[in-house]
Amino acid sequence: MKKIKYFIIGIVLLIIIVVITIVAINMKDRKENPEAYQYIDENTITEEGREQINYRKALNDVNSPDDFFTAVNCVNQYITAVNRLSITNENTSGEAKNGLRKNVYEMLSKDYISDNNITQGNVDNYLNDVSNSVYFIPLRAKSIQDDNFTTTRYIIYGIEEDMNYNFLRDLYIIVNTDNTNKTFSIEPIINHNYTNIDDVKLDSKKITIEKNNVNEIIKVVASDEYTSQQYLLYYKYLAIGRPDIAYEFLDKEYREKRFGSLEKYQQYIQDNLDDVKAVKLGKYGVDRQKEYNQYVCQDTYGKMYIFNVENPMDFSLQLDIYTIESDEYKEQYESGNEEIKVQMNVNKFILMINNQDYETAYNLLDENFKNNYFKTLEDFINYMKVYAYKYNNIEIRNFNVNGNVYICEGVLTDATNGQYVDETKGTAGSGSALAWTFYMQLGEGEDFKISFEVL
Repeated sequence: MKKIKYFIIGIVLLIIIVVITIVAINMKDRKENPEAYQYIDENTITEEGREQINYRKALNDVNSPDDFFTAVNCVNQYITAVNRLSITNENTSGEAKNGLRKNVYEMLSKDYISDNNITQGNVDNYLNDVSNSVYFIPLRAKSIQDDNFTTTRYIIYGIEEDMNYNFLRDLYIIVNTDNTNKTFSIEPIINHNYTNIDDVKLDSKKITIEKNNVNEIIKVVASDEYTSQQYLLYYKYLAIGRPDIAYEFLDKEYREKRFGSLEKYQQYIQDNLDDVKAVKLGKYGVDRQKEYNQYVCQDTYGKMYIFNVENPMDFSLQLDIYTIESDEYKEQYESGNEEIKVQMNVNKFILMINNQDYETAYNLLDENFKNNYFKTLEDFINYMKVYAYKYNNIEIRNFNVNGNVYICEGVLTDATNGQYVDETKGTAGSGSALAWTFYMQLGEGEDFKISFEVL
């Protein structure tokens, strides 16, 4: 019994020591951070104090695609109004210009108007200096709500480019939404030294926004097609105007394997600038994974864009399906017979040509064949520009085996209906089929070497 008694006494003493230690730590923390432990009497708190409490509430990343694209659409409504005002000239009547000023003015928040003494007459002085229309590419968004969830405030960071894809500026902008009245207001941040969206303070106060003719929230339902279109459009503007940002969106393993450096990626964009400008969604598909959604987009020329999206604007991108092969592709390849493997490899080779990824295609050539016909990469590129279309469809028509060499006959046709065909070059025009004969040796795994009949 004595042993049990001493054991119980020991446990009690241990608990007392732990409690004393916790209290001591808390007292030390209170001395170092007294403001975090002050008792707040709701009846005596000042407006300034309440504002400080609201600021302490954390801003959250916007995870809902509907909310994200709806908030961005509010920004675009505002930018459209600013664009219309900015491109007025001496031929624009005073009445028309005042109407455009009013539209911008009525999108601004009451606080922003009051703090800056803005009137409809001087609203031009509180806008970004824009002489032409601009396009906004959002890059990140955070939000905060009031206690009753009647107000949601967003801080959105992105960039603006003109319609010629020239980068103009970084843009931080606040969007206030009144969830009861279905209205919004804007607080543009014109002069700032922010380098990160987390530098922007935003409180969670309740805001009532009266409805007018220009501030109704247009709710966006982010369908798979809409989301695919937006991501492809954002990528196009970033690739041309801010390739450094676009490069960062590329999957890290992919970009290192495909390009190896930002400079090489920039050169790729410059070499294919007209094609990048013409990018338009043709087909799309969505694969919903546990941790992300994969949007597989194909443009009108068959190029692939694979967006792995965890949250809006939190995604990684691949520009083809062959640089990093998916598990599904590997499984299909390994389970196929030789004929299927050869056809998959020929299709991969043609995809590289369509992507103007000539260097990767060149590295697949059989060494003896390469030394006999294409001693340099430039020789190979020049041949492809004459005897293949820029964007090819391929149809396999025959398959044979000669020892360990597989022979595959097919035809290439123009995938662009003549848009990228120079009728003065090559052996055929846009309506012709170019006959090709491929020779292939299969290696370990997905490895292979290819050659073809040179014309």
